Amino acid sequence: MTTTRILFLGILGLCFLCDQEIRAQENTSLQPADCLTKILRSAKPKSVGARFLELSGARGEIASGQVVFYPKPGADSASCSASDLKNEYGSIPSSNIKLQWARYIDVTRNTEGVPDDELIAKAPCSIPDPFWEGATVQLVFGEAQPLWIEVHIPRDAKPGDYSGKVQVSSANEIFEIPLSLHVWNFEMPKDRRLSVMNWWNFPGLGFQDRVKPYSDDYWKLLAEFCLFLVEHRQTEITGSIMSLVLENTDSQGKLTYDTSLLERYAETAFDAGVHRIHLHAVGDRTAPHLDPASRIVPIDAALERLPSLENLMKKRGWQKRFLISVCDEPFAHHEESYAALVKRIHELAPNAPCVEAVEAEFLGDLDIYIPKLSHINLWYPRFQELKREGKEVWFYVCCHPVGRYPNRFLDQSLLKARVLFWISYLYDLDGYLHWGLNHFNGKDAYSDQGIGGNLPPGDCAIAYPGKTGLIGSLRFSAQRDGIQDYEYLRLLEDGMRKVKAHYGDSALWLDPKQRPLELCRRIVQSFYEHTRNPIILLETRKEIAGEIEALEKEPLLIVQTSPPEETFIPAGPRHLTVRGLVTLGATVTINGQPVGDVRESGYFTQVLFLENNQERIHIEAKLNGKKSLVKRRFPVND
Repeated sequence: MTTTRILFLGILGLCFLCDQEIRAQENTSLQPADCLTKILRSAKPKSVGARFLELSGARGEIASGQVVFYPKPGADSASCSASDLKNEYGSIPSSNIKLQWARYIDVTRNTEGVPDDELIAKAPCSIPDPFWEGATVQLVFGEAQPLWIEVHIPRDAKPGDYSGKVQVSSANEIFEIPLSLHVWNFEMPKDRRLSVMNWWNFPGLGFQDRVKPYSDDYWKLLAEFCLFLVEHRQTEITGSIMSLVLENTDSQGKLTYDTSLLERYAETAFDAGVHRIHLHAVGDRTAPHLDPASRIVPIDAALERLPSLENLMKKRGWQKRFLISVCDEPFAHHEESYAALVKRIHELAPNAPCVEAVEAEFLGDLDIYIPKLSHINLWYPRFQELKREGKEVWFYVCCHPVGRYPNRFLDQSLLKARVLFWISYLYDLDGYLHWGLNHFNGKDAYSDQGIGGNLPPGDCAIAYPGKTGLIGSLRFSAQRDGIQDYEYLRLLEDGMRKVKAHYGDSALWLDPKQRPLELCRRIVQSFYEHTRNPIILLETRKEIAGEIEALEKEPLLIVQTSPPEETFIPAGPRHLTVRGLVTLGATVTINGQPVGDVRESGYFTQVLFLENNQERIHIEAKLNGKKSLVKRRFPVND
């Protein structure tokens, strides 16, 4: 073959490949993406892969998804819409589907102390986070544009599969992507069982000049902000006891305290679904944080307001719904002075629990300890002891911790923000705190300086000011999704508890938390060890949902192994105990071998000896042509 012919065929092949790539781009202008990945502007369309977006969720849940639009030359804007989601039983209207274009923030520096492989991009770069308002977005050819999708699943939706589509219109063309939604046959609890608080600045940037304090517009805005937070499954808000309880002097010159503003503030928040209000603060330091001579001293004007707060709680039946903060982040040298002030608060307002983000372990009769994530890792036995004493134990993140710890920094993946709430389940923690809902630096909220300042990018804020109210973000949605994940684990535990109660003595061995913890550990293994793979998290979530549903299906098959799943069993010999409960009359096999001793109660047990290279066991129950299958894995390499 001559050199000329080889060159001609090479050019022909290159043209063919270019033509294929162009066609691929033409056919991939709108593509699905997982809801744990921040799509960079430099992202390119895939020539192969899924061509539809698949979501799932429980009744009453908000199911998140994402598609990416890749504009064609000459396209300077795009608008979006969604159809109803339908199946043979009914439909979920398009009004339940929220479409939000992601907006980029130009980042000039990365978070210090975070390894490069934990960052999604090296600065300078642009990272998506806030949402644009409206259905239309401006485009730049060659730059990806993510579209965030949230389906608010009605509580009366029939379980099953629904289908519809998302459309993007751009440059006189319409691009469609099929959207499927699987509705699980259980309900997301209305009551939020994990306490969650992001401290806010109310009304905050963008609103403080629009509404007069304590005007009708102020109270209306407060209600709207609270509803926005509750939709994201936040449970607590903050307030100032000094500004909401007013000091007056009566005709005899005696000081009196007016709680009417606090009452209205609380009533508005509670009506919106807020659980508790965190009132700052009744103490102060005599010197900077780390000065060993620093002590916590009372703010007398704040303490004097506490009896009025106590009276208000009793009058309205709001006991325990106001939390009192003493002084943020006390250290070890503050412990004695801090404990003395907590005692005094309990004397003045016994129905107001004391709460604090702490840097120390022994702070008297503090009701709610909130150590930093890195500190609870180091001091966990102490906080277990506090839990046994009946204290609430939360954790918080802020500009720390860094390194391999999960946090919610702008330059890290959405998975980092989401796994925080799997940690809450793994360690049986009561709540989560971050200081920055909307504490912006300067006047530009949509800049890295605005949401970071001298702190890591994104540390100051996770929600943004819009034209009429707060706007969400990718990180705030990921936080909500993580809280919903937490509820899935709790629902599975609840179901196991019901089974245990139903079977009584035959289920004394059943630990309702073992199976949820086995699944939880697939995602988080410690306070800083966790998967980085979005697929593992999303598939595990589906598996949890499937196991919740299986508790209501026939034949019932509950399996618990000793040791738990994913335990490394070294040779010598490798054996484990399998215990289970099954619907009366069902036959049971383990790895295809019949289990002969299934008692009348439905209880069975068997000791298995595993081959040195055997990782998995299969337990199957059959009854009346139906079957249930349980799989467990035991790694052969540590």
